[in-house]
Amino acid sequence: MRVLVAYDGSPASEAAISEVLRRPWPAGTRIRIATVTERPLSAPPPSGLEFYAPLVERVRSSLREEAYQRIQKLLSRFAARPELEASYELREGSPKQALLEMIEEWHADLVLAGSHGKGNLARLFLGSVSHALVTSAPCNVEIIKTKSEQQTL
Repeated sequence: MRVLVAYDGSPASEAAISEVLRRPWPAGTRIRIATVTERPLSAPPPSGLEFYAPLVERVRSSLREEAYQRIQKLLSRFAARPELEASYELREGSPKQALLEMIEEWHADLVLAGSHGKGNLARLFLGSVSHALVTSAPCNVEIIKTKSEQQTL
């Protein structure tokens, strides 16, 4: 079985990871931690701002390094589960698009993602990664709510 977990370091994605670690899985289940860092502002700078490109590159590099460190720490939690084969993939871009590409390319059987619990107005302007996964992924998708979201329902 191949289980892809969308992970961005948020409490919602931590809840999804905790759910994976809590459940029994068949031996040999492959868990892929999928992280997407968004590109920093990519609009061309006005002329005269030669420092812009190196600054954007430093921000981009910093975001990737922070994500990598979070993933490495997270993978150590899987050491107690020898029946699981945990790996990761770190990409840059639009979370919705990149996650859907990873799901397709890796041939995931199941996707777990945390719900950030944004209201309808925020979802309208920001979009919902969870919604995109549920409506567009070619496999089963499970959205994990945090305890605080479950209590407000």
